[in-house]
Amino acid sequence: MTSTSLGADRVFVVPADLGGPSGGSAYNAAMIAALRADDVAVVERRVPGAWPRPTEDDLDALADALASAREVVVDGIVACAAPDRIADAAAAGVRVVILVHLPLPAEFGLSEAEADTLARGERAALEAADLVLCTSAWARDDLRARYDIAAEVVRPGVDAADPATGSAPPRLLILGAVTPRKNALLALSALAPLRARDWEVVVAGPARDAHPYVAEVEAAVEALGADRARVVGPVTGRRRERVWREADLLLLPSLVEPYGMVVTEALARGIPALVASGTGAVEALAAGTDAGGSLPGLALPADEPDAWTDALARWLDDADLRAAWRAAASDARSRLRGWPHAATQLRDLLRW
Repeated sequence: MTSTSLGADRVFVVPADLGGPSGGSAYNAAMIAALRADDVAVVERRVPGAWPRPTEDDLDALADALASAREVVVDGIVACAAPDRIADAAAAGVRVVILVHLPLPAEFGLSEAEADTLARGERAALEAADLVLCTSAWARDDLRARYDIAAEVVRPGVDAADPATGSAPPRLLILGAVTPRKNALLALSALAPLRARDWEVVVAGPARDAHPYVAEVEAAVEALGADRARVVGPVTGRRRERVWREADLLLLPSLVEPYGMVVTEALARGIPALVASGTGAVEALAAGTDAGGSLPGLALPADEPDAWTDALARWLDDADLRAAWRAAASDARSRLRGWPHAATQLRDLLRW
């Protein structure tokens, strides 16, 4: 890459569109806003493309963004799919920092060949970077195991929120993209044997039209009955706040989850959660809990619906358990770090 005139000192490069709301996009937006609120001059550059599978035009747009500043933080889904552009920018004297949300080969449903291709590119990009950041210890440990690359962890913040009021009967919330990785079907399957109990479930999040998995989820919701199960699509703004306000328990059975910001969103409202064991969501569930303290929920295997059924049955049947989890979640609210704290940590690591 040839040297060009620099238009800004610091640039944050993010994907322009990932097909709907995502935790990574929410993290980027909140972090940029927190940096600016702290008087850090940072320019956001949104690069088009079907990342992590860019076209040549997408790669050229990235090269322009990389050449526009002396220091650039690049979202990992972009940077790790463009190792040559990252190497060129570094060689031209740009300080390149890569922010990894989910290591590319860790995405669920990839073929072995796809995962290998993504891994080769990701390794090369990370090795060319001046600094590698991750949004969770889970992601950091994955990168270390795959590539023997060290990374610093900058966990998400969370916005303060009023406690949820809940619903009667108890309302369960599945909030996230309707994809195989998020695994909503397991939670719905776990609820099927519990029809004799009083509960409701809401599935909220973006879905790709005509995707077979979306049809399976919709069929599972229909089988549970319109009186107790609904799919409401993407929720933002006031709709999202209403969904949170009426929830009593979050269900996040992801097969792969680097952190799960939705979990700390729940805790910020005093809502406990069931999450998948072995994922970064366990880290999020413990975010506001002292060492040795009671977790505001439970971690369960993402491939064992019977375990989820048993846990849900206990929660529905045992008022003391519901109260204990709710108390633990309420206690965690005061210990969750906000976005200003997260932005301060990022500034320190970037020396901004």
